[in-house]
Amino acid sequence: MKKTVVLFYLISIANLIQAQIVWNIGEKDKNTAGFALAPDKYADFLKNDFGWEDKYFIIGWSNPKTDFPYVLPGTSDVWAGSLNGAGIRTQEINILFRMKETGSGTGYKLVVDVLDAHSKNPPLLKITVNGHVYKTVLPKGKSDASLTGDYSQITPNTIEIPLDDIIKTGSNTVQLKVIEGSWLILDDVRLEGPSSAKLETLNPFVYLRNVKVAGYQLNEKAQPLLIDVEHLKDLPELTVRLDGKTILKQRLEKGRYKLEAPMPAVEKETLSVYEVLINGDLVEKDTVLRTPEHIVTPADYVDTHIGTAHSRWMIAPGPWMPFSMVKLSPDNENAGWQAGYDPSIESVGVFSHVHEWTMAGLGMLPVNGALKTKIGDQRQIEKDPEAYRSAIDKTTEKTPLGYYAVRLTDYDIEAELTSTTRCSFQRYTYPQDKDGRVMIDLKIPAEYRYNILDASVNQVNDYTVEGYSVQQTTKVWSADDNQDYTIYFTIEFDKPIKHFGTWINDTIFSDEKAVNALKPDNIGCFAEFDTKTNPVVQVRTGISFVDMEGSRRNLSEEVTKPFGWSFDAVRNNNQKTWNDILSRVNIETNDSREKTRFYTNMYRAFCRNTFSDVDGRWVDATEKIQRLKDPANEVALGCDAFWNTFWNLNQVWNLIAPEWSSRWVKSQLAMYDANGMLAKGPAGMEYIPVMVAEHEIPLLVSAYQMGIRDYDVEKMFSAIKKMQTVQPQKIGDGLTGNRDIEAYLKYKYVPSDLGRFSNSLEYSFDDWTVSQLAKALGKIDDYHYFADRGTWWKNTIDPETGYARLRKSDGSFEKDFDPFVTGVNEHYVEGNAWQLTFFVPQDVPELVKMIGKDRFLSRLSEGFRESEGWRYNAPGERYGDFPVVQGNQQSMHFAFLFNWAGEPWQTQKWSRSILERYYGYGAGDAYLGDEDQGQMSAWFIMAALGLFQTDGGCNINPVYEIASPLYEKATINLENRYGRGKQFVIKANGASRINKYVQSAKLNGKPLDSFKFPAANLLKGGMLELEMGDKPNYKWGLKK
Repeated sequence: MKKTVVLFYLISIANLIQAQIVWNIGEKDKNTAGFALAPDKYADFLKNDFGWEDKYFIIGWSNPKTDFPYVLPGTSDVWAGSLNGAGIRTQEINILFRMKETGSGTGYKLVVDVLDAHSKNPPLLKITVNGHVYKTVLPKGKSDASLTGDYSQITPNTIEIPLDDIIKTGSNTVQLKVIEGSWLILDDVRLEGPSSAKLETLNPFVYLRNVKVAGYQLNEKAQPLLIDVEHLKDLPELTVRLDGKTILKQRLEKGRYKLEAPMPAVEKETLSVYEVLINGDLVEKDTVLRTPEHIVTPADYVDTHIGTAHSRWMIAPGPWMPFSMVKLSPDNENAGWQAGYDPSIESVGVFSHVHEWTMAGLGMLPVNGALKTKIGDQRQIEKDPEAYRSAIDKTTEKTPLGYYAVRLTDYDIEAELTSTTRCSFQRYTYPQDKDGRVMIDLKIPAEYRYNILDASVNQVNDYTVEGYSVQQTTKVWSADDNQDYTIYFTIEFDKPIKHFGTWINDTIFSDEKAVNALKPDNIGCFAEFDTKTNPVVQVRTGISFVDMEGSRRNLSEEVTKPFGWSFDAVRNNNQKTWNDILSRVNIETNDSREKTRFYTNMYRAFCRNTFSDVDGRWVDATEKIQRLKDPANEVALGCDAFWNTFWNLNQVWNLIAPEWSSRWVKSQLAMYDANGMLAKGPAGMEYIPVMVAEHEIPLLVSAYQMGIRDYDVEKMFSAIKKMQTVQPQKIGDGLTGNRDIEAYLKYKYVPSDLGRFSNSLEYSFDDWTVSQLAKALGKIDDYHYFADRGTWWKNTIDPETGYARLRKSDGSFEKDFDPFVTGVNEHYVEGNAWQLTFFVPQDVPELVKMIGKDRFLSRLSEGFRESEGWRYNAPGERYGDFPVVQGNQQSMHFAFLFNWAGEPWQTQKWSRSILERYYGYGAGDAYLGDEDQGQMSAWFIMAALGLFQTDGGCNINPVYEIASPLYEKATINLENRYGRGKQFVIKANGASRINKYVQSAKLNGKPLDSFKFPAANLLKGGMLELEMGDKPNYKWGLKK
């Protein structure tokens, strides 16, 4: 025994003597002088583009003085973009390095010397090294003066993480992230290791992150070898060889790539040697094991985790279906704005079924151990021991389309989720040393808090639980509207319930089979099972907003009859359904990250909500049951709002899924039949007066103009005409109509002393769309009347300043006027005068003329230049403080205005810039602002294809405007729907990250010298062929 101790001691001494600093960032000197922003420019963290997922520090390449910030913000730091309506914002530092030699792999440790931390809200620091996670709560600082360079009262702390068998040859990654709490200041970060450890001499052009075999085939003949690289400088050539044969040669231009180098497919396991070369120099050589795999589909590229950070209630990594009623997802945040799921919170409170704007309910969670009936708080540093909630192992979280899985570490349970349109299917695998329990909670934390007015739960038999919850959210948008709805549910288990109980508020009824309560604060039930014999419990759930019979029928028709108890069959059906939509657009690129970004954005564009049952029944705004005549083609559809969806969702639906545009029209007309009005905010089929104007009208008009006409057109015209001529009306617990229409009709604008001034422009646009439908239907008098109203926007423009300037009822313009300050976010709805001045999608040339072409172009160009550095984002949701804010709807057409002002090359430049700067690939940088139920995603789809409709396609002769396609080829499969052709191909020859400018164009083989072409030409099928280059062609696209 003594010999062993002595030997261990000698080995330890030897290792200590031989240890070295492999690399270091900064020096341990209690000073931040060598870091960026030091010593006191912490507030410029976002301004200097730090903290994003696509930012990195490469050892041997990056410079600490410019590339490594002295401070790492936490999730509570407003100055770094968190809170103030912006949600939880995590910032991160990513360190990349390549090792040439690692020795035995032992003797390594990461050392992080923290100079100081926030004095009251210390950070929970998460450090990840090559996928291995270490978390620690830092001690509180004594004073916050260190944030501005005063180090007299600091509380230093050293973190040492052993990394035996974690550091590897080739590429390595270290990530620092604060996932709760406030900021920390770094003194230095270093890797210590054995004397045999050697860093690799970096290739000066490219950093190779990773090489691995894809778990899929591109087709029957090819399986990708995924080459993950960061471009550093110049235009290097990447070459990939497999067993001595070249399988890929490609020029790298900028940014990160994950290239699909095509290897020959194999029929059995095959070991091969790959080589990666940059400009002919070998960077990495190793072996890979190739195996037969399935052929990839568009659905396989979707990752529902993307964009879930700082997201709204309506985005989560759940297994949703197109326009589904059930949106089963993990919830981990407390109640309040942007509640739901955030990836920085590494726990789950419940898996809940309803994620619609202003609506929530029916949470479930598998647990074991002591019975607790309260959902735990989101705090990770101080957990609530009296509540149920589980920490999760983030490395087990899986988020492909149609499936969610994670290990609940506090209970040692694996949870798997999938769904159909109106039903969920869950599979829980428990440990076998104790019985399992399923919590069923009717009051869950949500973005919009709701009250339960009446609720009931009932164990029907050994396998079934049923119930309902009558819910209300008061004043969801204004003082004159409430959200009323009832969730009915039928829950079936695949094994008998061993014990059942319920609770109301703090009282547990351990043996009650049924319970009912009026206005409870909390109510729910729990079902316990024998999981010692068989650890797996499956549960399938149907819901309905109509009645209990509806939930039973939905479950029977969507799950029980077609799939029984087969979890995998339900999951496969989910993916198959999505592939029917996603496969309608094929993009050609060998960058798998681009495919993931495109198809994930396309997925999100189809994630609004169904509210009718399988039999077509639905509940209207007065709580009466209605029925659609043709449930296969008619669905009651609801959502947040149609505010400015003419710049995103309308275009995607009309182009890619016209049958869904038709269903939206029919749903609106069903509301009109039931209650006499259309709805701009039909969440839950209610009349929520969300935002302004009646922008459901452009949705309906554009559907007709794009050839989607399988409904009562005369009824539709009557409905939209009514919406633009009558006073607002109270229906049920909601309100519908234009609040300021009386003043608008009297003054031909909305005076700032009588209403919201920018409504003048929004109402005028809706008027113009009505005129276009009237013209198409031959209603000449209506056409002239609404066409005139469609010009009333002119009454807002001040000729002197060229802005839509606040104007009172006496006709005078506001005297003290600042386009970024005056009336911001009040008279200019979610924006400022600079932005709202451009809200004339119906007649941009006339707007250019009124402002003056030179002033119009210089103002718009300057706005883009200023906003590009901020990634077109408004930190803290400060929409009015910046010119171009892609994260809010008022800016979404700006890049395309250059087309109409005679400079198409600027449309190409800035639309590409937004795609590059605003739309990322991760959980946090995919959408920097509010994604708004598919709006940001749909904009991406249109811009990536290089097509847009500034007027939303509402013109009697709609056109498509050309921007800058991301891909060399995209095929839109029209498939003869609604009398259309077979397909339309967009070829952008030479398109790349730097080749973004159109040099010339052909439409169906004929030269096209205009930036636009009739939408009819696309719908008939054909080809748009563009020649792309890296410099603008200032003469192309000018023909009118």
